[in-house]
Amino acid sequence: MSPQRGVDRTPARDELGGAARVVGQAVGLIARPGERTHQLIADQVFRLLGPIARPVQRSHDAIAALSYRAVRDTAVLVAETLAVASALSGPRSPLDGSVSGSGVVAAVNGLLGDRLAAQANDLDLGMSLRHAGRDLPVRATELRAAYPGAGDHLVLLVPGLGETEHAWRFRRSRGVPANADYGVRLAADLGATPLYLRYNTGRPLATSAAALGDLLNGLLARWPVPVRRVDLIGHSMGGLVIRLACARGLAEGARWPELVRHVVYLGSPHAGAALAKGVTALSGLLSTRPATAAWAELLDLRSAGIRDLSDGIPPAGASPLPSARHHTVVAELTSSERHPVGRLLGDLMVTSPSAEVGAGDRLRIAPAHHLDLLNHPQVYRALRDWLDEQRNQEPATG
Repeated sequence: MSPQRGVDRTPARDELGGAARVVGQAVGLIARPGERTHQLIADQVFRLLGPIARPVQRSHDAIAALSYRAVRDTAVLVAETLAVASALSGPRSPLDGSVSGSGVVAAVNGLLGDRLAAQANDLDLGMSLRHAGRDLPVRATELRAAYPGAGDHLVLLVPGLGETEHAWRFRRSRGVPANADYGVRLAADLGATPLYLRYNTGRPLATSAAALGDLLNGLLARWPVPVRRVDLIGHSMGGLVIRLACARGLAEGARWPELVRHVVYLGSPHAGAALAKGVTALSGLLSTRPATAAWAELLDLRSAGIRDLSDGIPPAGASPLPSARHHTVVAELTSSERHPVGRLLGDLMVTSPSAEVGAGDRLRIAPAHHLDLLNHPQVYRALRDWLDEQRNQEPATG
């Protein structure tokens, strides 16, 4: 597992060097299926021409092989040169300084995060709390400085695949009147202290769940005041990470699951995400034909996180935390639940049956799509009502 930035340390990251290496590798990865497709087409042409074309074919094959190898080697050489030059000039995180730049890094993590972690690439986000636009180490001094008015009720917001903490303000980018994100509004209405997570969403779900449990263990031990209650809100993949982390923490006897009162799943694909399943099916289809098999291999390079999304969580894999209240929010493209489009496509990413956790209550938002759940007035009203302990009797902990 790669270091969990924000738990014990926050090493400076050389994003430019990491990006250079990713681009260099990407050129090589794309060149391979291109070379194989080129070779298959050339073989068919030369086969039609017959034996008279064999000398030309040998020359063609040799030149083509050298050309593609030169492209791969040059890409790697240029990438390493840029990475070394960037390292010599000092670690920098220029992409992290903007919403769009951090979004690009998060998307790359979603697609290739397990490879980034295995290679210790500086684009690997690891897992960290985020505060004031930077990673926040889970250390007592930093936590006190960041949260001078720290309360005993924490709300942790966990984003989905390829998302950052900025995703919770999604609707602002769509010309809709600005709404503060859920965390800010829960702080104002309920006095909760919101915490925002950023993580490498391309790693296996189990890896992210283990890292989340470790982070929460450290957080509770170092929080400025004794923690009375924790609520967890996850969008899409984030809900699966939360569910697995709770099951793991409970099995290991960790203290933090005892403090969890509410878990909210916003479009989380418990039975697998339709889009991720589609990519898996497409890869299988392409692999059946020699002309497209190389492109299937390219699709198979998708991250472990995406692969896990296609499978979801088996019913017996992680039962919902018994001591907490669970809330499911689903979105559908059509107003009517019976409409065939809504039933087939769900919110474009996840179908409603897959989003059901099988416990607690359920809210349907329609017409809406997957990303609408990140910042939606109906969702917030439900969150406020669910998490308001003055309105609801607290469940007994066990």
